[in-house]
Formats: sequence, structure tokens, C-alpha cells
Amino acid sequence: MSEDQITWMPYRPDMLAELPPAGREQTHIWRARVPLICFDIVELHLPDRVMRQFGFEQVIPRPIDTYVELHKLDRRGKHTEDWALRHVRYVTMWDRRAELAVAGTPTYVPSVSGDYMGWYYSITRLFVSPSFRLPTHHYQPSSLALHLTTRALQRIHQRATATVTDIPDVDMYGQTLTGIASLCSDVLGRVDYGHLIHMPASQEMASTSSAAAASSSQTQHERVVLQPRQRRRRRHEQQHLHDEAD
Repeated sequence: MSEDQITWMPYRPDMLAELPPAGREQTHIWRARVPLICFDIVELHLPDRVMRQFGFEQVIPRPIDTYVELHKLDRRGKHTEDWALRHVRYVTMWDRRAELAVAGTPTYVPSVSGDYMGWYYSITRLFVSPSFRLPTHHYQPSSLALHLTTRALQRIHQRATATVTDIPDVDMYGQTLTGIASLCSDVLGRVDYGHLIHMPASQEMASTSSAAAASSSQTQHERVVLQPRQRRRRRHEQQHLHDEAD
């Protein structure tokens, strides 16, 4: 499953109407914070982590027990095991599903509580490495675009730093520009371009112009050396892209 196959939005009435009648009965059970059981497999259903999906304000979810020992359990060599007895603790929780439904504050616009984002930033990974499998419905930047973006961040960092030095008595400007410089430094470091911060601006401008010229020259060179079959294939690819754009 890829990211473009998931829509994190509340269940709309038109979507619910497509469910069979049995699926629309006791809808409050959808918010039951209980274990889901299938023989040896026990997995917690945690609706308090996706309250906006049910039309409620998202609050800090309760801590959970990951039940590590359960993940080590399987049916191999246990053909006579009474799983209802083995998992009686979780079966009892399931039997109480009606009273274990999570309650919340209804909201017409997806929202979070005031303390939720502070908690979220403290426990989540804000930056992740690029995926080896590129999304299919997103713009894919070229190497030149990445080059120009990193150079732009470099210039922002240098100008912000220079302005802070020139106007040290203006607190608001100083704080704002210091934040910008810190952000740029952080982004450049995360994409392994941190060394650009210490490169003189004049040298950076020359390298940017050279990179753009080299890219243009390489493209022109490729056009010259293309063989007839390659030219036909290139025209076919361009026509295909044009058709998709239309």
C-alpha cells in the first residue's frame, strides 16, 4: 500500500451509504479501544489515535502496552490450544467493547487540542530519509532543481546572518532572521549540503551559473549525439508526456 491509496479524512455520509446495513449498525463500536482477536493473533484497535477520522477533535492518545510477548506467539505446535482460554483477558475486553468506545469533542473542521501538537512534535520523527520508492502523484525534482534550491537556502542563510550582524539593536528583526538562518542551516545540513554555509557568496554564484550552463550544454550535446532510433524514442516519450498533460 502506498501513500496515494490512503485518505485520512472523516467517513463521509456518501461513503457510509455504500456499506451494507449490518456495517452501519452500532457505529459507536468503531471507536471501541479493544483488542481484535483471531486465534493466536491479538492486535489493539486504537481509535483514539485517529479521532479526526470519526469527526472528533484529536487529543493526546493514551499510552499503550505493545504486548511484545503476543507478537512472539503463533500456532505452530499448538493444534490443541484453546485460544479463547489462552486469551481470556483480551476476550473479556472485547466483550466490553460497547462501554470501551472512546468519546470525544465533535468538530466540523478537522482540529487538534491545544497541547496535542506539542506532544506530537516531542514523540515523532519530524524528518525522514527519502524513500527508495518515489510517490507516483508528486513532482519529482531534477538534480538541477535540487542544486538551485540548496543554493537559494544558502543565500537566505548568508543574508539573514549578515542582517543580524548589521542591525543588532532591532530585536524583532534579529529574532526573525536568526530563526531563518537556523532553519536554512538545519535544512542544508540534513541534505548533506551544510558545507555551503561557509562558502563565499561570490564562489556560490559562480558555481550555480556553471552548473546551469553545464546542464544546458549536456542537454544540447545529448541532442547532437542521438542516433535516429534514439531520436524516435525521445519524440515518442515527449508525445506521451504531452498527451498526459492534455
